[in-house]
Amino acid sequence: MNIKNATPLLFLVCLGWATSSFGSIFYVSPAGSDANSGTSWPAAKQTIQSAIDAASAGDTVIVNDGTYALNSPITISSAIVLSSVNGASATILDGQQSVRCVSITDAGAIVNGFTVQNGRARTGGGIYCSNGTIENCTIVNNIATGNDNGDGQGGGIYVNNGNVRFCNVHNNTANSVVTNQYSNFASGGGIYSVNGAIANSTISSNYCTANYANGGGINLNGGTLTKSHVTGNSASGLYYPSGGGIYASPGATIDGCVVSSNNVTATETGAYTACNASGGGFDIGNGTIVQNTLVFANSANAAYGFANGGGGWSSGSTVRNCTITGNSVNAPSHTSQAQGGGMMWGYNDTCVNNIITFNSAADTSDVNVFSYPQYVNCWISADPLFVNASASDFHLRPNSPCINAGVNQAWMTGAQDLDANARIINTTVDIGAYEFTTAPPTPTELGNISTRMNVGTGDNVLIGGIIIQGNAPKKVIIRAIGPELTQYGVPGALQDPFLELHDVSGALIAQNDNWG
Repeated sequence: MNIKNATPLLFLVCLGWATSSFGSIFYVSPAGSDANSGTSWPAAKQTIQSAIDAASAGDTVIVNDGTYALNSPITISSAIVLSSVNGASATILDGQQSVRCVSITDAGAIVNGFTVQNGRARTGGGIYCSNGTIENCTIVNNIATGNDNGDGQGGGIYVNNGNVRFCNVHNNTANSVVTNQYSNFASGGGIYSVNGAIANSTISSNYCTANYANGGGINLNGGTLTKSHVTGNSASGLYYPSGGGIYASPGATIDGCVVSSNNVTATETGAYTACNASGGGFDIGNGTIVQNTLVFANSANAAYGFANGGGGWSSGSTVRNCTITGNSVNAPSHTSQAQGGGMMWGYNDTCVNNIITFNSAADTSDVNVFSYPQYVNCWISADPLFVNASASDFHLRPNSPCINAGVNQAWMTGAQDLDANARIINTTVDIGAYEFTTAPPTPTELGNISTRMNVGTGDNVLIGGIIIQGNAPKKVIIRAIGPELTQYGVPGALQDPFLELHDVSGALIAQNDNWG
């Protein structure tokens, strides 16, 4: 396990399920029965909802491997943990293309380690999360369909003031089917977020389509998107599709992300030349910030009208320390409205320490403006000397003119670049998403810490930890010995221990319960 930026990280090793300090445990298995108590594997419940209904705040519901076909949404309205035994690949919640899979309405609720698929609703086809946390899940093949009652929002997830972390959100759709009005809207093919916190996730191959489609991958209404990949998403519509990868407004923050190979397309082919496709990678406005982010190989396309901002479109926002390259704008030759291959600036924007180069458009290859932004130390339309752009390596060579060429700002204190290195190295910040660093020294010593302890159960369960400090990437191997000790006659060996790895905030990084 390669853990970056441990400054510091606290690793907690939890052995065995505690049954007193952390509430009761309820068990679910396809071979169970809802007539059972659910308090052990032999007495497991058969349906997840039955176990949730039996649980109270502070309890945990553990779900065994299998595919759980749903006729109604799983509803969580108290602070419980719903977790699988063996992770998302082995534990599937299937909405059968007829119902939303999961609905969360409590801030203390956690859903961990499931594949959520084939859900359908107007908002949050796979999961609706008002507060609460979704982690280590795969969200796939879900649909949010708008109608005369409202827009289709969040094909995979609709999250309101909640958390999504360490998730894979792909191949979801937001659309609209409207019968009584001419205009329709859809937003967030993968995720629709209202003041949510999305982190360490992959949002890929999602689709948003309507007359007005916003955010093929994700639509952010405030909140944050951090340390995530947004790739291969699409937004298309007749008139004003926006943000093939990301649509964000107002006041959102996008930090430490890779936004690549997304596209936005205006499909109107008639005489309505006012249709406009904007922001292949992102479309941001109203105080949104994008920083420490790589934006490449995105496109904005129009079948007849305008196309602008292959990499991004910004109005009233700030883009800083980003690398925006290899993006394109495409429109038919009978219109001259293919502008801003890298960026299209609207009004009242700020552009600081960005590399914007090697983009393409018929009229203005790298940037186009309605009103010039406040430019501060940007590198535009010149060669920044990437390590290997053809191989998508946009780090800086040792002789790059962008090294130590930026302007330091207060927000950089404690901030990280796209590689999770310190944002400022050698006193002056570099231009672009990456700080230039020399190669780390070859490790000369493998440290080993070994201990033996009785882990206990219930209130006496052992929670052990180590603290790792420093900014350099570190490889940590943690091992616990349990069931295999029985063959050597060791008394009191645990039969089913598990390991959990947490960061200093308590967030789960990884877990293992595989004793084969």
